[in-house]
This record gives sequence, C-alpha cells and structure tokens, in this order.
Amino acid sequence: MTKAKDAANDNQPTFLGRLKAWLEYSSAVSSLNRLDDRTLADIGLKRDEINDFVKSWSIKDDDAA
Repeated sequence: MTKAKDAANDNQPTFLGRLKAWLEYSSAVSSLNRLDDRTLADIGLKRDEINDFVKSWSIKDDDAA
C-alpha cells in the first residue's frame, strides 16, 4: 500500500521544485525586463509579452525533461 501511495505522489512537485521553478521564472522575467525596447524588438518581444513568453518557455522546458 505504501508503494502505491508513493507512486501517486511522484507527479506532485515538491516545495523545493516549485521554489526552483519560481526562482527561474522570476530571474528570466527580471533579465528580460532589464533589456531596452529595441533589444526586445530585435529578439521579437514586446515588453507586455515578457511574462507570457517566459511562462510558455518554462512549460516547454518542463516537457522536454
């Protein structure tokens, strides 16, 4: 019974996993926000798209793992 319970929790992110993900997200958003508008345009982003871009990027990164 214990093994089945442990297996069910394998998909649950741990506190440290969630903290790491938030820190990575926050760092990426902060880094992009420090860029000027011209540099953002050069990489195909507008300032108001940064949060959505980082969220979609982090989801793709999780899928690859």
